Amino acid sequence: MQIRSLADAKEPENIEFRRFLRHHHIPDQAFYDVAVEVEHHIDCQACANCCRQTRVNVNAAEIARIAAFLHDPVETDLHEYVEEDPADHRLMLHQENDACVFLDGNLCLIYEARPDACHNFPHVDAHGSTLGSRMSSVVRNAWICPILYNALEEHKHRTGWHHHKAQFTGTSPGTPSR
Repeated sequence: MQIRSLADAKEPENIEFRRFLRHHHIPDQAFYDVAVEVEHHIDCQACANCCRQTRVNVNAAEIARIAAFLHDPVETDLHEYVEEDPADHRLMLHQENDACVFLDGNLCLIYEARPDACHNFPHVDAHGSTLGSRMSSVVRNAWICPILYNALEEHKHRTGWHHHKAQFTGTSPGTPSR
């Protein structure tokens, strides 16, 4: 869980950085470009943290796609792999041993038929309109995904935020802030 402890330590800094981005009107596209670069260097199969730390809502079409992939009747998949969220009554993939029921080690057993939320994770598509594609969500979810964490750190560097922060706090970029 190294990514979690790194992100937890940077949480106040990340919130401050989000405010900096808004105040300086830095377009999100710059972050998305960095994220695409970072994504090419990360092997998701070495992590699979998203499959352990998030819950995935599914719709009828996604359930049918999974059932077809598994050669199961939809009713079987509904019973064995899907549960209702007690808070909002949406359907979600079942969790087993603190992970998605379809996770085997770090591999997805239904990768070719995975739900859209899984397919699109970590939601760093510049043309996406999901909540996950907003910078506030990126900052909040950096602890889940090395792509998000590393892209956020690189984005700080490319925007000159550390230099800006040092000027604001009166410290040099290598000096921890107060």
